[in-house]
Amino acid sequence: MTEKLTIRALCDLGLISETDVKAAVAAYMADPMAPPFVFEAGYRLNLAKAIRRHPGANDFIHRSGAGPQLKRPFVEAAIWEARPERE
Repeated sequence: MTEKLTIRALCDLGLISETDVKAAVAAYMADPMAPPFVFEAGYRLNLAKAIRRHPGANDFIHRSGAGPQLKRPFVEAAIWEARPERE
């Protein structure tokens, strides 16, 4: 199988923890241009690219007047649906 699994699927398989996902969200919220996030299990995700590829998150993140608390759920949704690379 060559298809890359989503973060959600990897979490369901126990390969990535929800704690790691929360840390990835926090990393993006702290610095949208942060280097790729490396999950404990050795998966790597370019957070900015994950947000850009998620239509809802990308649109909402760039809205003026949307504060961090409104942006966070969209960032989290984009990360859950992203397909990380294996290191």
